[in-house]
Amino acid sequence: MIELSKVSKRYESGKTHQDVFRDLSFKFEETGIYSVVGPSGSGKTTLLNLISGLDKFNKGSLKIFGKEISSLNQEQLSRLRRNFFGFAYQYHHLLENLNIFDNCMVSMANPDKDAIKKILKNLHISGCANKYPSTLSGGEKQRSSIARALCKQPRILLLDEPTGNLDEKNSNIVQDFILDFAGKTRCLLIYVTHDNNFANKAKCVLEISNRNIRNK
Repeated sequence: MIELSKVSKRYESGKTHQDVFRDLSFKFEETGIYSVVGPSGSGKTTLLNLISGLDKFNKGSLKIFGKEISSLNQEQLSRLRRNFFGFAYQYHHLLENLNIFDNCMVSMANPDKDAIKKILKNLHISGCANKYPSTLSGGEKQRSSIARALCKQPRILLLDEPTGNLDEKNSNIVQDFILDFAGKTRCLLIYVTHDNNFANKAKCVLEISNRNIRNK
């Protein structure tokens, strides 16, 4: 489904530059569950941004469903993300003028109120449905962001530290539900985490090291 071939990514500022990836090659299977680990600043979030077309690479090839994404314009990339991707990043990016239930509704091509209620219940945030993001705690915002991503029923689910703001009890609840959801919907799940226990629950653990990826 997602195939990276000799992808290199460099950030440049004036005369200085920083290589994030160099000749990175990897293939993500269509229904796989992958965790991504590595030290801070190693490029974990950059990897998710490259995969989704939110960031550009300097050379190489990145194909999704066999289509080279570097050949797509911004409108085509936006359509690709809208139709196939679900996201939950460290910052929630919830729509502040909508309550949590409506945040989930607008993410769905075919809104399903019962499905939203079920996901909110499984994430233990049913009580947040009619609340606005500004009234929620950090952990509630994070779970609401995850709920919105799952409600899309995406083919590709990208999560960046999805349980980073949660206590151990809620973290385990959310982790197990995410993995169960991915297994039942047979989506491709790629998640970044610093939690080794969570990382090891994936079918494939990827470590970013020396500007590349390897199976841990």
